[in-house]
Amino acid sequence: MQIFPSINYGYSTYDPHKEIPNVEGKVILVTGAKVLGQAPSHSATIEARRLNLGARRQVYLGARDETRGKAAVQRIQDSISGLSSGGSVVWLPLDLSTPQLTKAGADAFLRSEKRLDVLIHNASSQEMIAYSTVSEGGLTINKMMSTNYLGPFVLTQELMPVLKRTAEEPDSDVRIVFVTSMAHLHLSEKPDLRNLEGWNARKGEGVGEALGRYGISKLAIVLFTRELQSRLDADNIPITCITLHPGMVNTDGPKTAIKSGILSYLVPLFIVAFGLAPLQGSYTTLFAATSQKIKAEPTKYKGSFLLPYNRVTETSAFGKDKQLAEDLWACSEEVAEICLRGYQSRPSQ
Repeated sequence: MQIFPSINYGYSTYDPHKEIPNVEGKVILVTGAKVLGQAPSHSATIEARRLNLGARRQVYLGARDETRGKAAVQRIQDSISGLSSGGSVVWLPLDLSTPQLTKAGADAFLRSEKRLDVLIHNASSQEMIAYSTVSEGGLTINKMMSTNYLGPFVLTQELMPVLKRTAEEPDSDVRIVFVTSMAHLHLSEKPDLRNLEGWNARKGEGVGEALGRYGISKLAIVLFTRELQSRLDADNIPITCITLHPGMVNTDGPKTAIKSGILSYLVPLFIVAFGLAPLQGSYTTLFAATSQKIKAEPTKYKGSFLLPYNRVTETSAFGKDKQLAEDLWACSEEVAEICLRGYQSRPSQ
């Protein structure tokens, strides 16, 4: 079976209906749960069946908005109601906009679970709006960089102990999957990621500047993933880290990203005409999170960047810049440490 994902990516032989294995007993956390609630019910049913959600596994859907998060949970629960029970889908309150809010979500997860097999970073801010910031610990941070990169950085670090414990178990297959974007490939200048001044440098108005901020936040994810994989490998920890571009997907996020001007009318029309359906848009993530090929060929896939649906692709020269990755990591640790001073655990919800 050949699938034609879009006009940009050509053909792929990946077939999730045949290739997703049984993941019985695994615990999975997916951020950005509101997107899952946008898929038509029949698509959610197919995806749930392929993932064997009814077979003694626990899936957490992280979202900051309780109404949307629980709606996504209900949609999936309804789609698997006819399957043999044993697994469950749970909303996890998770806001990635600041380190303290991110840590609160991680703490909530850790109060419930002692293992984590797959962490999927699916949440993202795509709004092409005026420059905005968040403040915490006396620091002011570019909001897109904080939500798209710093939040996932903190969440991964907070959950790393449970990921490592799970990876020590016999026949484990622990994975950290980051949904990023091809936007990072189109940056014309190397960003300065050594300090917050560099993170906050793109303050201009207009779609071009907003796309630049978005691209830098997605480059940061690629750099973090490659550096994280390098450090895990150096410590002989069997965890696989993968970044991917899911394709141009027909969901509300990209269609409503541009708020004004002629592009606010043209972009949605183009996405509707040529974009992937939400279920198709999940295929690359499903491959990264579940494919047996990745476990069989770890050298090929560790630290890789995937295009739909299963193609290992070169990232940009900036994305492979080791010094840039190390500078970003050092700055991220410093910023997170300052933001998390005085953090107090939230009560269970």
